[in-house]
Parts: sequence; C-alpha cells; structure tokens
Amino acid sequence: MRKNNLLRVFGTPALMLAVLSATPVLTSCEVKPISEITAEEGIVRLRGLKKDEAWERLIQEINEYKSRYPYSQYSAEADLLQADAFFVTRRYPESIANYDDFLRRNPSHAQADFSLYRIAKAYDLQSPEAVDREQLTALKAIEKYADLTQRFPKSSHIPEAQQRMLTLKRRLAEHHMFIGNFYWKKELWHASLTRFLYVAENFGEIKDLQSAATSKAADAYLKLAEQLEKNPKSDAVSFYKSTTPAELKTKASQLLNKTKSNSGQKTKEESPSEG
Repeated sequence: MRKNNLLRVFGTPALMLAVLSATPVLTSCEVKPISEITAEEGIVRLRGLKKDEAWERLIQEINEYKSRYPYSQYSAEADLLQADAFFVTRRYPESIANYDDFLRRNPSHAQADFSLYRIAKAYDLQSPEAVDREQLTALKAIEKYADLTQRFPKSSHIPEAQQRMLTLKRRLAEHHMFIGNFYWKKELWHASLTRFLYVAENFGEIKDLQSAATSKAADAYLKLAEQLEKNPKSDAVSFYKSTTPAELKTKASQLLNKTKSNSGQKTKEESPSEG
C-alpha cells in the first residue's frame, strides 16, 4: 500500500528511486562551523550574512571568528561588521563600544571616519527630543560630531554632522532654558540665573535663544538685587552677600545693553547697502 502511494506521488519507480536516494545527501549537508574553515572562507561567509541581513547570526558567527582567528588579516573587517550589526539592530551601547574599539585599534583605517560618525549617530539616536528630559546623550553626540569634523574634515559625513550638531545644540539650549524657567517659577533666582547665563555664554550660534537667555539673566539679576535689598541675610542670596544690590543692577544693565547691541549689529548687517 505504501509503495503504491509513493508511485502515485512520484509517477514512476525510477523517479521515486532517484528522489529517495538523493534525500540523505540533502539532509546531511550542514554548514561547517567557523573553526573548521579558513579565515578567508570565514570572512566570505560573514560578508554574505551581512548581505542577507542575518544580523543575529552574523553577531554570533563573528564572535566565533574572532575567537578562532584573533590575528587574522580580516580581523578589522570582522570588528566593523559586528559593530554594523549592533547598530542596525539598534543595540546602540554595544555598537558604540565596538566602533570605539575598532577606532582605537585602527585609527588610520579607511573606515575610521565612518566609525566615528556611527558613534556620534548612535548617541544622537538615543537622545530624547523632549527638552524636559536629560540630554546627556545629545551632549555626547555633539562632542563626537565635533570630533569627526576636526579629525576628518574631508569626510563625506561632515555635512550631516554639522547639521545635526546645530539641531542638537538648539535642543540642549532649550533644555537649559526649560530648567531656567522652571526655577524662575519657583522664584529661585540664582538657580535660574545660572542656566540662563550658561545658554547666553555657550550658544552664540543660536541667536534667538542667546538673546532670550541674556534678557532672562538680566531680569534674574534684578530679582536678586531686589531680594538682597529686602533681606540681605536670606539664604536665598547667600551667593551674593559680598555683592551690593547696585552691583547686581549694573550686571543686569550690562546684559541688556549687550542684547541691544547684538540686535542692532544684526539689523545693520541685514540692511541693504546704500548706493
């Protein structure tokens, strides 16, 4: 009965015999482990896994490859392939560690600028867009993008790095403004002043936020002067006990004049020339 069923499936005894005899060959064909192939054969396999986007298997195979061939001429390529796999699968801390390790081992490699770019990008992708959240990863991304522009000024990734730095700097400045305004609402003038001054002094390329921060810092100085006049022994003005209200008002005036000067300079630069 079984033989008759097989004949109906395969058609002829000859075809049935051919298929059944080939089956053990197909099922016994297995991929050899990395330890049983050469370093060159291994890197070819790893390249193929990247092409097929088999990221998890690629990571596993690279671990075995690096263990089997730690001094292979392809070890740098293997390191980079693994860093890429971590990045694509959004395992950013692991990708940063791997790219950083690759960069330290191969500072003059043709892909060194790409590795540094990917480190910056990984920090960038982890940074929250909401300005009320901590921006440490944004700050790290800015540092790495800046490092890229300095170390590899001819890199093809420079335009994106510059654009992302400006975007992240604005977000970082807005974060400090958010905290400064939070302290302002609590009438913690010194704490708010610190944040506003930080923006005014460190984000000169973002003119609107620099101007707003300078104005708010001036107002904070005036609030402190007023507080110092009312209660010079208050803990709220403990940082300014060696300062007079008049001196604080002078600081406020200087900041306001600076804001007006910058605004006037900008207006003059933007106005059409006479002639």
